[in-house]
Amino acid sequence: MTSGKATGTAASAQLLAASEYRDKVTIMLQNAVSCAIGVGEAAVADEGVILAEIGDVCELEGVAARAQINIIGDTASVTYQTGPVTVRRQPNTP
Repeated sequence: MTSGKATGTAASAQLLAASEYRDKVTIMLQNAVSCAIGVGEAAVADEGVILAEIGDVCELEGVAARAQINIIGDTASVTYQTGPVTVRRQPNTP
């Protein structure tokens, strides 16, 4: 499992290299600048999978997760994690 942060640019840039051993990738947008994701191909602005609002998430599994993953979005900030992601929320307390 790996995790990291990346900042998009005005041109398609590699987020993760292809890996035959990766089964799942989760990508989350961290700021208010939209980001497009390219799976196995260059990312194109405002096309394909788009993370538009803070907290938007894209989960890729299987063949899609193993492909090279690219992003585009000038100053868009994303975090990513390979492998399973578990989110547990604390119950509301009075």
